[in-house]
Amino acid sequence: MDYRIARIELYVRETRPGRMTFSLGKHGGTGAAAKPLRSPLGHVRMIVRDSSGRETFGCSGGRLSVRWFDKRPGRSKGRKLRELVALIQTARDIYLHKPAFKSPFSKWHACHEQIMHAGRTQGQENLTSAFASALMEEALLDAVCRLHGKSIFQMLKADRLGFRPAVVHKELAGLQFPRVMPNRPLTTFWIRHTIGLEDPLTAADLPDSKRVRDGLPETLDEYLTADGLRYFKIKISGDPPNDLKRLANIWNVIERAKLPVITLDANEAYSDLKEFARFVETFESELTGMFQHVEYIEQPLNRRLTLDPKTAKWIRNIGERKPLLIDEADATLGAFKQAYAIGYRGTSHKNCKGFFKSLLNYSLAAYYAADGKDAFLSAEDLQNLPVVPLQQDFTALGVLGIEHCERNGHHYNYGLSMLSPKDKARAVRRHPDLYVKRKNEWFLNIRGGQVRCASLQCPGFGIADEPDWPSMTNMKAWIARRYPA
Repeated sequence: MDYRIARIELYVRETRPGRMTFSLGKHGGTGAAAKPLRSPLGHVRMIVRDSSGRETFGCSGGRLSVRWFDKRPGRSKGRKLRELVALIQTARDIYLHKPAFKSPFSKWHACHEQIMHAGRTQGQENLTSAFASALMEEALLDAVCRLHGKSIFQMLKADRLGFRPAVVHKELAGLQFPRVMPNRPLTTFWIRHTIGLEDPLTAADLPDSKRVRDGLPETLDEYLTADGLRYFKIKISGDPPNDLKRLANIWNVIERAKLPVITLDANEAYSDLKEFARFVETFESELTGMFQHVEYIEQPLNRRLTLDPKTAKWIRNIGERKPLLIDEADATLGAFKQAYAIGYRGTSHKNCKGFFKSLLNYSLAAYYAADGKDAFLSAEDLQNLPVVPLQQDFTALGVLGIEHCERNGHHYNYGLSMLSPKDKARAVRRHPDLYVKRKNEWFLNIRGGQVRCASLQCPGFGIADEPDWPSMTNMKAWIARRYPA
């Protein structure tokens, strides 16, 4: 069947000030000081027609997370947002230039490198460009799946999206993706709670004068009790003595969880591999009990050093203690393959980096595993918010079969309070397993440390109803008003 893109519209949904502060880390671009997390949500509305004349919408969304995409110093938030919006508009133009296409994968493959090239021409980080590409790609997938009345899992399992991993990675010529993907979509996920550099651990760390007092947990200890947490992601700063002291304090809280699982995230904190190796060695010797619960360590090096082949000896030696994962360095289609050759064993899935890219990385991991080698994908995304970004990311995890995921949007934001009444009413009606009402607001429904969301297996890419577009702002008008040049 042939398809044609009729039009693409760009929107922004404002979010409310974050209820809690967060420190991004050593290379946060604006410093490591804790500040409230508040990022607007960019959205795409794409209208697609098929060769029989049927027409429907597709949508996508994601936080305009310029502090994470672009950590280069000396670039203001306003400048980064203006440049990001300009690149998203460029991506829109690229998708509309030749609107007819045979399959979502062929259309994405034709447009992705053009968008990445445009980003490089405009002086953007590859992560920024990948996000602009991902917004278009995921709206396209949502529309095509909806035209067929199938979920994205069903479309991939039936090989209806044209996904051909060998087009990008020639060694995957013999891999048939429907055979390596799960037999059925995963619909229950463990929530991995992120512990920021300055997050309060117990009541003793949070004076009454600094409490939000909105009825939700505010310390790690309170979240552990309220949500039944088992999975934890701990931020480290690149200052080994302070990191080790804080790790010991965190372990005093979370060791009471049932079979705790820990991941560490350095957020590019290290530029000296010897120093990082000493930190891992000391961590293992001084906090042996805690170290045994660590599943992997994420992005220790600056993204510009990560894929340097000269680091291979060190990475492999460190990796013998704990598997290493790339995240910020996974900005291009070949990054995971490069990292794997150096000694990294994992890469992160994030819808904001591209769904097809995650499918390609999943395919590579399956290829490596067939040869008896260890390789894996993790699920990372600090503040994924409802409706569109959160639901599409959970839906993607169902395809990828990743059992636990970083999720802290419910920690930094007050439930579904940023949504319009129409969007909120539709979300809670369509997805009663995913959201729960407490007092006068709806929240992510975490029970025993898990979220259940079988209701997301609906036609499309995890979105049952068209978003309330009039409640949002045209992206071009929004950036001109909020961040004028």
